[in-house]
Amino acid sequence: MNSRSRFEDELRRRGLRFSIDEDTGRYVVEVGGGQVLVSLDNLDRDLARDGDAGRISRFVDAIIASVGTSDEGLSGDQLYWCLEPSNYEERADYRVALSDRVDRVLVRLARDQRFITWVTPKMLDSLGLSEADAGLIAFTNLGRELMKSSIESQDIDGVRLGYIATSLPFKASLILAPNLREIAGAVLGWPLMAVIPDRDFLYLWAARNTGFVNRVGGVVVREYSKAAYPLSTEVYEITDETVRAIGEFPTEPSPQAG
Repeated sequence: MNSRSRFEDELRRRGLRFSIDEDTGRYVVEVGGGQVLVSLDNLDRDLARDGDAGRISRFVDAIIASVGTSDEGLSGDQLYWCLEPSNYEERADYRVALSDRVDRVLVRLARDQRFITWVTPKMLDSLGLSEADAGLIAFTNLGRELMKSSIESQDIDGVRLGYIATSLPFKASLILAPNLREIAGAVLGWPLMAVIPDRDFLYLWAARNTGFVNRVGGVVVREYSKAAYPLSTEVYEITDETVRAIGEFPTEPSPQAG
């Protein structure tokens, strides 16, 4: 039985009515007098990765819980920029390209940090915020989370490889934090290089160590291939002026010369 059939069986078991949206192919699930649009893309990836059938029940739990994240309880301190792959068929309302592979998307993080939703115009209307103001707040909130985090590092052949310990469920987005130089740069040096193969995976090191990129390629490709929320195998340079992709590790073997 495939994930769609099992998902539908779980909805029926709980007495939840559903239909399929003709335009997007997503499920429309009726919960608590309202409707929730649901994509199974992430669930399919998770099941393919570990085969844990219990994920379906927990996924439905999250759908039901999402009704509790109504616009009525929304506040500005829940707004963040989250990094997402740019190849989604359905586009977020508020997104900015970070590279050819990755967008930064304006999201709302539930207070229990269990549910992430893309911000909609209706949400900003309820807050009385413009898109520009919401974006600035989202950057500020990333900076707040980085302040609460700790920078850990490991010396590898004279290069300090950095990690960030944080409760934020999309750690990779901290490369956008406005205080990254102040917090991470003080430990690792500045400018920085970064890799973000997964939404919750981040390596940082000083950009002056240009050759170190060759040491992380295998890890990046491996983490990307098994990630529940894969982002990119790109390598990013972070300076005072910009965050930009400067290269990419191939995920397929190079063809052998004949």
